[in-house]
Amino acid sequence: MSFLIERPWILIVAMSVLFYISVGILYYQHTKRKKAFNTIKTMKRNKELSKVYLRIDNGYGEFYDMSFSVDGENWSSGVLFSDEFLTPSILMPSGEYEIKFSVKSRSGATVYYKKKGPFYTKIVVKPFIDTIIVFDNDTLASWQEDLKE
Repeated sequence: MSFLIERPWILIVAMSVLFYISVGILYYQHTKRKKAFNTIKTMKRNKELSKVYLRIDNGYGEFYDMSFSVDGENWSSGVLFSDEFLTPSILMPSGEYEIKFSVKSRSGATVYYKKKGPFYTKIVVKPFIDTIIVFDNDTLASWQEDLKE
């Protein structure tokens, strides 16, 4: 304590150094996120990502805690949801995937819902073609359908 009383400027220097380190970390995270956002934006513009729409039959609800795997063993931390709110969808590059998801569902127009899952389904995403993952609330089955426009 006597060391700080004799040299109070050390506290100011230490706080300043910590402040500039935290600003540097925030700038690094910002540039990393900006680069990822621009990459996703470019991929959407070049039509490298297809939309996979999400639909619940025989009820209402929403998908959550979604992740995907190419080989069935290594699961990603999550999927990239598109910017559509009324018809929810995820953006994925072409390929074959296994999707793991959970569902918050309700059978009618009520505020109470049940959490169900996790469920697994295999999908094939083709370039430039949008598809639908359908979850049946009664049978708890899920499958892939082609998008009919």
